[in-house]
Amino acid sequence: MGKEIIGHGTWLDKVALLVIEREKRLGRAPSPLKVESGLGASGFPHLGSLADAVRAYGVKLAMENLGRKAEYVAFSDDMDGLRKVPRGLPKSLEEHLGKPVTSIPDPFGCHGSYGEHMSSLLLDALDKCGVEYKFVSATGAYKRGLFVKQIEEVLKNAERVGRIIREELSQEKYTEVLPYFPVCSNCERIYTTRALEWLPKERKVRYVCEGAEIKGRWIEGCKHEGEADYARGEGKLSWKVEFAA
Repeated sequence: MGKEIIGHGTWLDKVALLVIEREKRLGRAPSPLKVESGLGASGFPHLGSLADAVRAYGVKLAMENLGRKAEYVAFSDDMDGLRKVPRGLPKSLEEHLGKPVTSIPDPFGCHGSYGEHMSSLLLDALDKCGVEYKFVSATGAYKRGLFVKQIEEVLKNAERVGRIIREELSQEKYTEVLPYFPVCSNCERIYTTRALEWLPKERKVRYVCEGAEIKGRWIEGCKHEGEADYARGEGKLSWKVEFAA
């Protein structure tokens, strides 16, 4: 028995129709059409986290109601660094500030990492709500090399990307640095590094771990200089370009 579709004529139907019509204009016919939302993995999920996922799932249902095959992808942003220790968790996690959340031990001891634990809480809520999804871990996707082509396209056009971000968001940062965060091979932090140079033949990015201000607090870098292999998931795109990738 199929799911009952409610809310015909809402913004969900409008978005679904706009996407379908755009794909036709571009001469593309992907099947299934994919609808994606990001799942934050750096803290406890809340109602807003669930709402983001449910809205995306609603667009997926609207596409199916228009006769197209569709799939909802729940993409966990679990390569993001820990910016602060959530209330109620041990202060000992402060030593891991700036590290990807999948590189941090699970303080509850029941999952492979802090990030995996936080993702599981939201996935459990989606299961209980009857939301059907394909789960994708950012950490796993980067390690499998799924973003290699997109990373190279972004780095090849880094100056243009920086100009677009400046024009659209009034942020100058990416006119000065590459929109890529290497993971420091020495201290394992991601937000304290600065990408210095793209090495296309080696598929690497040269970086220095110099430190960064995170949530109003300065996190000192270890001063290590190295090269991150982006084909092996040793870093990630900044979210502003990752969203497009």
